[in-house]
Amino acid sequence: MTEQIRVLVVDDQGVIRTGLSMILDHEPDLTTVAQAGDGEEALRMVDQFDPDVVLMDIRMPVMDGLVATERITRANQAAGKSKPAVLVLTTFDDEAYVLSAVRAGASGFLLKDTDPDLLVSAVRAVHRGDSLVDPASTRVLLERCVELERKVGNGGEAAAPQDAGRWIGVLSQLSERERDVLVWMARGLSNRDLAAKLFVSETTVKTHVSSVLSKLGLSSRVQAVVVAYEAGVVRPGEAEVRWES
Repeated sequence: MTEQIRVLVVDDQGVIRTGLSMILDHEPDLTTVAQAGDGEEALRMVDQFDPDVVLMDIRMPVMDGLVATERITRANQAAGKSKPAVLVLTTFDDEAYVLSAVRAGASGFLLKDTDPDLLVSAVRAVHRGDSLVDPASTRVLLERCVELERKVGNGGEAAAPQDAGRWIGVLSQLSERERDVLVWMARGLSNRDLAAKLFVSETTVKTHVSSVLSKLGLSSRVQAVVVAYEAGVVRPGEAEVRWES
């Protein structure tokens, strides 16, 4: 019997919840165990149904998806659990919220108008622990969000990220191979792509990714991508890599 991945769908629009649930329930290994219309209800559903993955909208009444994601992540850490993983549903109108969602502990995010096949693949990916999903869209959106924060923080003009200095010492702990993995993650490569790029197995890539997260004190691969941009190791629109000694 196929192992069922249990999903909680959270969105304040009933038609979207229904549509997402229909897509998921069409797959033999996915099942929608509950739906919620806001973050507060989502927390109750997590406690009641113990889902593996939460599809989380950002902007909702009562409690938004950012607060709900942070509370789910905090509860996971306190209990020593890795589930549920939170997959944030967003639009380009939400770009100012995306970094906040990542920092709150989201395992990844997808655009709401994404292809159904990509949606089900993303749910399976975060369930496996492959946090960064929809790599191309993730990279583009993260670049836009980090650049937006830089401009806001520097009076409207793009500049080196203010947080770069605090990461230099921590990044120096990474091995040369771990630095390579961080850079290529930030450029949007999946585990499979990384394995091909570095001529190693996917298992080896996962080991390197886990080591990078541990050394940086992070909980998800997406957070590592944000750090790479914040530290200036990879910069929007630039191909070269910058490592400070």
